[in-house]
Amino acid sequence: MAKSTRRPQKIYAIVMWVLSVIFAGFLIGLGSLVIRDIPRVDKQLTVDSFVDADQLASLYSREQELKDQLTPLRRVSEDVIQTRVSARADYNAAKARFDNWISTRTATQTAATNPEVLSRTQQLEALSARVREAGRAVETAETALRTQERNVSDTRSEISQLRTDAQPAYRKARRAQDLRVFGFRLMLTLPLLLAAAWMVMRKRGSAYWPLYRGFVLFSGFAFFVELVPYLPSYGGYVRYTVGILMVAVAGYFLIKQMRKYLERKQEEEARSEAERRKSIDYETALKKIAAKSCPGCDRSIVTRDGVHSDYCVHCGIHLQRECPSCKTRNVTFHRFCLSCGTENEELVKPALPPSAAPA
Repeated sequence: MAKSTRRPQKIYAIVMWVLSVIFAGFLIGLGSLVIRDIPRVDKQLTVDSFVDADQLASLYSREQELKDQLTPLRRVSEDVIQTRVSARADYNAAKARFDNWISTRTATQTAATNPEVLSRTQQLEALSARVREAGRAVETAETALRTQERNVSDTRSEISQLRTDAQPAYRKARRAQDLRVFGFRLMLTLPLLLAAAWMVMRKRGSAYWPLYRGFVLFSGFAFFVELVPYLPSYGGYVRYTVGILMVAVAGYFLIKQMRKYLERKQEEEARSEAERRKSIDYETALKKIAAKSCPGCDRSIVTRDGVHSDYCVHCGIHLQRECPSCKTRNVTFHRFCLSCGTENEELVKPALPPSAAPA
């Protein structure tokens, strides 16, 4: 029963879905390119666009000059540090030799009057003076380097302050630009969504519905994926307002459609059983019966052991009966008896009681 739909029809339905998805994919690709290129209609905004250009250029130029002077100052500092290291090494070596010589000398002169002691002492003092001079040079170079680095830092702080002062104007302009871009996107996507809604309401039974369906998938993607993420968020008001409106509209139409469906079902149940059975699509009826659902009222078919479910207990529609020729049980929607092949006309017509049979 569940496989009552013709195989070519199933294949055709699958192929049409694939066609719809492929068609929607190409439309989505084209639409994505258009959506992403929309911001190019407006110039790219930066914070520097709202800063005094002359003042900013002057600060940048001064910063670059100061940075250029840092390199030679660092080299001078490195050189004088190396000179101090060499001077200390020379002094330490000479001092070690002098101490060794003093401890091992055999001269009879006293240290205060020995000419060689005096000479070596003077050499040590000269080396010590070189160390002190190298230390002063290091201090001078490091002071100049620190001063230059502080000047660079002060200049960068001035640039940063200029940009900070420009932030309010930049944010205001950026919000306005985002709103314009969103407006452009909305002007493109909203007509697509409206056209898709019209197609769903008017073209679902069309022979070209697979193509319309592809367009519907594309418009839904364009609106909910390409547009919604770019909603400007002013404290969340726009985003939540749009969400509330969308839910309200969707809920209104869903409730309206459900009420129409219930009214339609009530009208159908008020008609005669034969009329209702004839108005139900053949394939739809077979699918619903296979799913244990009444094709007339969509309620579950009530079953009980030992009792045939010939009628729906909810709406009274005729579901099964015996073939008048071979007494085989058949679904009333079958066109022919599954045992003897009796035509549908004899199956559909309820059997006349013997008392009512024509003479």
